[in-house]
Amino acid sequence: MRSNPTVAGGALLMLAVVAAHCTPSSSECTNLEPRLAPAQPNRTSALAESMQMLDAELLEAKAWIEAGEPAPDGFRFTEVDFTTLAPTDSSMLVEGFTAFSMAFAHHVAAFNAAPSADTYSAVVGGCEACHQKACPGPLERIAKRQLAQP
Repeated sequence: MRSNPTVAGGALLMLAVVAAHCTPSSSECTNLEPRLAPAQPNRTSALAESMQMLDAELLEAKAWIEAGEPAPDGFRFTEVDFTTLAPTDSSMLVEGFTAFSMAFAHHVAAFNAAPSADTYSAVVGGCEACHQKACPGPLERIAKRQLAQP
């Protein structure tokens, strides 16, 4: 089956006319730009937001630790009491959540008192321990926060 060049040319001409006619100020042409779905389509809870913030801090610390550099002046992990923050849903409040939160707070305080590869690894281990029990979705991301083995 052969395509008809007149029809194909006509379709291209029509597309060009529509594209030329639809300018950002044209009220007839709204929402023609492709839209991406949000990265997180569900409501983000206070607990999730705090963990996202801590993840960014982990990435920053991981970079200077692996580069063999000292902690930048004033660098600290944000100390968060997870037990006071609303989760995305109640399934995350597993038995032991409070104990995991307290242990994590201890690891963060130890890192803040003496930033090192060991105290950093303890913080990452605290993330992993809780997520193995409560919310396994981020485990792959957490594994990427482990320090490279020398």
